[in-house]
Amino acid sequence: MADKNRKRIILVGGGTLGSVSPLLAIARKYPADYLFVGTENGPEKHYLSSHGFDNFLAIKSGKLRRYFSWQNFWDIFRLILAFFQSLKILLKFKADLVLTAGSFVAVPVAWAAWLYRVPIVAHQQDVEIGLANKLIAPLAKKITVVFSEQEQYFSRKKVLLTGNPIRDLDFKQAKDFAPCVLITGGGIGARGLNDFMAPFIPRLLEKYQVYHFLGEKNFDQRLDLDGYHPIKFSAQEIIEIMARADIIISRAGMSLISEASALRKALVLVPMSASHQERNAAFLAKHNAAFMVRQGNYQIMDRYLDKLMSNDDLRRALGQNLYQLFPQNAVNDYKILMDKLLKK
Repeated sequence: MADKNRKRIILVGGGTLGSVSPLLAIARKYPADYLFVGTENGPEKHYLSSHGFDNFLAIKSGKLRRYFSWQNFWDIFRLILAFFQSLKILLKFKADLVLTAGSFVAVPVAWAAWLYRVPIVAHQQDVEIGLANKLIAPLAKKITVVFSEQEQYFSRKKVLLTGNPIRDLDFKQAKDFAPCVLITGGGIGARGLNDFMAPFIPRLLEKYQVYHFLGEKNFDQRLDLDGYHPIKFSAQEIIEIMARADIIISRAGMSLISEASALRKALVLVPMSASHQERNAAFLAKHNAAFMVRQGNYQIMDRYLDKLMSNDDLRRALGQNLYQLFPQNAVNDYKILMDKLLKK
């Protein structure tokens, strides 16, 4: 029999897994009845299902570009349709709270929640404030941020420094394993990163095993070399290898960076060009918490790999700097915040 006193919470995000991971981390630790609202074609439904989270609904998702595109006109209609879908979902689910961690699919849900007077919490992961959160911020009850430098962009009455919620990393690690490097472009993969790293993999194999996580559509880019392990993306498997890795080479999504921080790992970030990831990577590089390499800059990548492969102290220092940059109790801070908003 359902508990009538149990709170009902809508989580909303998607398109990529970056906006999904922190929400799932919160849901695992905070007892409530949850509904996840995401995109129709993103990877989030499969990802959530693989983690035993099947209460999922998809709505139309558009994107307001900051440049002229004929697609903007079509996306306006998608946004309007998504708003009416959101009104219906909120009316039926009777949510007590809406949580989002970015992604444009959250905008119509936030608008609908505001009309129904349902409190909204918006989480800002990336260093650069995205357009979705700029639109949601005036409606939100609270806005949580990862770094103190982000607080200036939001109302003092609303903003709260929490860090980035991450999944539980407390698991049994293999004691005997060969030194290894992890390469990943994230949950949906990155063809450009895979092509860029291909010439460096034989050199890495001189000292390390290389675990290369490729997206489902990018598995054709795998190599055939001894000590090289191509893997289709698996959320559980990647965290186990992250925990073992001496070096992690990745895109600059904040969810993976946050987990690498908790594990004190040396990061080489190759951000997606002309995106928020460049700001993330530059911010970490400025604080000596990671190396940043622009895709295509083979000379810089060669130099950084040479330093990291030959200097254990440098790898440890990068990992420690990364750890110290991030608040490490984000999920607990979120539980306290949610209790206050839900008056528990």
